[in-house]
Amino acid sequence: MGVINKTMAEESAGNEKRQKPLHVLFLQGPSSFYMEQVARLLIAHGHRASRINLHFGDRLFWRLPARDYRGTIEGWRAYVAAFLDANPITHLFLLGDRRPHHRIAAEEARARGAEIICAELGYLRPDWLVLERDGMSTYSRMPRDPDVIRAMAAQFDPPDMTIRCMAPFWRLALLDIVYNVGEVVFWPLYPGYKRHAIYHPFADYAAWVRKWLLSPIEKPRTARAFETLQRSTAPSFVFPLQLSTDYQIRDHSPYPDMPSAVREVIGSFAVHAPRDARLIVKVHPLDSNITPWRRVVEGIAAHKGVKDRVFYVDGGDLAQMLVKAKGCVLVNSTVGLFALQHGCPLKVMGSAIFDVPGMTFQGSLDAFWSEAAPPDMHLVNDFIRLLAATLHVRGGYYTQQALDLAVPATVQRLEEGLPWLPPRPVGDPPGDR
Repeated sequence: MGVINKTMAEESAGNEKRQKPLHVLFLQGPSSFYMEQVARLLIAHGHRASRINLHFGDRLFWRLPARDYRGTIEGWRAYVAAFLDANPITHLFLLGDRRPHHRIAAEEARARGAEIICAELGYLRPDWLVLERDGMSTYSRMPRDPDVIRAMAAQFDPPDMTIRCMAPFWRLALLDIVYNVGEVVFWPLYPGYKRHAIYHPFADYAAWVRKWLLSPIEKPRTARAFETLQRSTAPSFVFPLQLSTDYQIRDHSPYPDMPSAVREVIGSFAVHAPRDARLIVKVHPLDSNITPWRRVVEGIAAHKGVKDRVFYVDGGDLAQMLVKAKGCVLVNSTVGLFALQHGCPLKVMGSAIFDVPGMTFQGSLDAFWSEAAPPDMHLVNDFIRLLAATLHVRGGYYTQQALDLAVPATVQRLEEGLPWLPPRPVGDPPGDR
């Protein structure tokens, strides 16, 4: 297949470029020392690393020399363009490719021939990280053509999915608080910065406290819901919620927020699902419930006349739900990959790299409730093989054990070049298969 054969010129040019010393510009990263440790190892290997901090939280997790941008988003393009002209780079390295500052920086860096590397928690979970060229999700180079996936996957061995490291929730929470409190308390040092998140972090933390206080009431309600579902022989569908603040919703879906998706899914379920079917709406494990999800879900279900058939749950064994389910509906959550690996029929409502013919239902949501079919497991396995080999490295952000895996693997990818994937055809709109 022509699409998977690089020309000799492409490969030679790529190898020549990688033999030269790298200069990597780091922008915002996770609330950990991942980026700093990657930079230190690059410097130890004879490369250059630069950093621009946008707020004090960035500065807390970067102890190497750096520049501080204190201006507004309106002045950012001119600032980053001047920096790139004075300091040519080979790579722009960032987390969250759709953040406003990152989108502008990527445009300017790409115009100057730099490679854009997007880092993020893995599509595969829990101990994988993504390193992607150009962008993620809608903008990913991951093939959507089944034949291309099969052909490319044959080049790689099946991945070892053994879990090697985990991060406890308390550690994620502590690092997140340090990062965000630093940004808020020391805002006078970066007066022009405007956060990309929807909610103020203190509002989110207050919601977490409320959720913890209400957990003695919520847990029994979720347990009763599972008891009812286990006693029933009716078919069930699973609908995992996502975070409205996530760019997977804000920039890679047709919905302005998650409640809009809930209204569409429950509305379709009420009219088109079998009359005895059940819909399990599962809240995201990292959702603070700043949106009162139980009230929202039960209110929409009552309005659509299906309150007795829609079950809101906060917790539970997702794998067990998916194994027993007749299908799973989601916007573009990585739960989709989990569902596919369990052979669960899947309908994707947003833009997702795994929305591939043969893996996911390609018809309408209204038809899915009665026509859902299991995925082609051979294709799913090939997709996972290609995904793990080309877009992922092992490790994580939040423990030293995870960083010990992730940091050298990241530097190796930068030095050797990310595995090749076919670029999108010219004129191919983002998100089109």
